[in-house]
Amino acid sequence: MQELKQLNVKLPSELYDRIIETGRSRKDVIVDALDMYFGVNEHNQQHEPRQDSNASDPLIKQLQEKNKQISELPIMLQNAMSQNIITSLEDKNKKS
Repeated sequence: MQELKQLNVKLPSELYDRIIETGRSRKDVIVDALDMYFGVNEHNQQHEPRQDSNASDPLIKQLQEKNKQISELPIMLQNAMSQNIITSLEDKNKKS
């Protein structure tokens, strides 16, 4: 028998509703989704171009730069939101 571990997550309500609408158990849907996720990621890791051998390819460089930008996007958004909040507070203080 396979050992099972518990995983508690909070999902957006729209996603949760879609899981319920399938009529399948939540556990089965989540297990299938995680199996697919890890299967795809393992496949992608095995077939990623090697950076050293293809570094001169402009498309590879462009994709690497875009991937870097995407990975930094949450930080950039957080900084922008923080800056907007500070600016709003400063504007309020000036008006007072």
